[in-house]
Amino acid sequence: MAKTQLSSAPEKEKAGQRDSDVATPCRERSRTPSGRDRVVAPVDHMLIPPAGWNENQKNRRRSTIHSYTLQHYQALPKDAQTLKKVKEMTSGKAMKNILALSVAFMFIFTAFVSLQSLQSTLHPGGVGVVSLSCVYGTTVLSCLVAPWLINRMSTKWTMVVAFAMFTGYFSANFYPMHEVLIPLGIGLGLLAGPLWSAQATYITTLALTHAQHENIVEPDGFINKYMGIFLGFYRSSLIWGNMISAFVLSSNSTLEYQKYSFNSTQTREVCGARDCHIYDSADGTYNNDYRPLQGSIPDSTRYMLLSIYLGCGIMGIVILVALVDKSNVGKQDADPEFSLSSKELFLSTLKMFKDSKCVLLIPLVMFVGLEQGFMFGDFTKSYVSCTLGVHNIGPILICFGAVSAVGSVVIGYIAEHIKRFLFITAGATFNVGLLIVLWLWKPQPGDVPNFYVVAGCLGLCDAIWQTQTYTLFGVLFSHKQEAGFSSYRMFHATGCAIAFGYNYFLCVETKVYILAGFLALSLALYTIIEMKVQLQSQHIGDIVAL
Repeated sequence: MAKTQLSSAPEKEKAGQRDSDVATPCRERSRTPSGRDRVVAPVDHMLIPPAGWNENQKNRRRSTIHSYTLQHYQALPKDAQTLKKVKEMTSGKAMKNILALSVAFMFIFTAFVSLQSLQSTLHPGGVGVVSLSCVYGTTVLSCLVAPWLINRMSTKWTMVVAFAMFTGYFSANFYPMHEVLIPLGIGLGLLAGPLWSAQATYITTLALTHAQHENIVEPDGFINKYMGIFLGFYRSSLIWGNMISAFVLSSNSTLEYQKYSFNSTQTREVCGARDCHIYDSADGTYNNDYRPLQGSIPDSTRYMLLSIYLGCGIMGIVILVALVDKSNVGKQDADPEFSLSSKELFLSTLKMFKDSKCVLLIPLVMFVGLEQGFMFGDFTKSYVSCTLGVHNIGPILICFGAVSAVGSVVIGYIAEHIKRFLFITAGATFNVGLLIVLWLWKPQPGDVPNFYVVAGCLGLCDAIWQTQTYTLFGVLFSHKQEAGFSSYRMFHATGCAIAFGYNYFLCVETKVYILAGFLALSLALYTIIEMKVQLQSQHIGDIVAL
């Protein structure tokens, strides 16, 4: 009996040690050379990787199954530098970074949006429009190299290099020659995909880091909030860009605008959804001669505009370099044990097509691009310019940008209190009603308030889709952000390219039908995604409970 008691003493000591380990999870034990246990200083329990985490993380990098909560999968690497950033990521620091990034993008795209809308007028020979087509054409291809570039340069310096290319493109417009503008347009397009992928990755990483700092399990609220703030500033570039061009051009006495000679009956027949790019064409040829813009911009005014654009580009670079903190997430040396090879990085965007959730999201992201193309390519031309004249496009685009900017910020704050599925369903229902209005509406010159109402509704839809699709990709693919956002930008650019590509080949009514079809398909496939995510989360919860 005594022998039994003696033999059980060590077992009791071990049991007590196990109980102590359970009771003090924040203490870590190690062995001294003498074989005795040593208690290491307490550390924050949320920063300790769980047992077997390394192997799970390595497998998860290449897995297409992912829960949308941080409770089961950690999206950030566990190197010492990242853990330090989690500790330091206070609310004030996170807000400083998101505001600096947002203002930098606002400066760059204030210049680019304004320049884009004036290319055909600034350079009547057509070289400006050709350079823009090179930008959008190469953007789709650039998404393939985005993960590799971000992995080598980090998110911040990828954005800095892209901003420098934007500024170079602004400078090239001082010398509008094919051998200058077209190569820079191609170079800008090759960096546009990595730029947007790096931007989305940076904001998502910022949200995840802040969420871990606050010990919040689900980061959806932070991602929605930060994306909303960013998109609010980004969309405000439409306001400032159009205000700059309107102010500078208003002082140009040589820029004349023809007024329409059409009466209300004629505009009802040729404008809006009835615009088929054919007017009184008995010989069956296209006739776009009824467009109202006639005039030229003198060199002094052109140089003034381009100087303002160049100044905006330089300001964007300075703000990005000076005020935005560097993020090592996405850089090769941030997590060297799990870094992918160059070949894997090049193929990572294409491998997203193996992920069923990514494939199901393709129609939704393409719809966002198609609707943006419709807004800038068809609504401004077939509704506004056709009925009111080209000089009214600027104020109406300001209305669109203002609603989109304010809506993005508001949606970013309220979305955390509303289930994502209900929010997107409500947005889709509102968008269906807007498409019906665009289909049935026969615009007339006296309908001026209606143009602003429709432009505001388009801006609200744009805010809903931009914030929710960005958040959706950030949540579903937080374990492979570079490839996820590269595929997002690829699908979005494809939608824009298609919208601008069939601009002169299809009637506006047909384009409205295409938008409606894509919207219906997108909502159906999105419903499947939400069902899969909920079932997967429930399954993982059952496993944890067991």
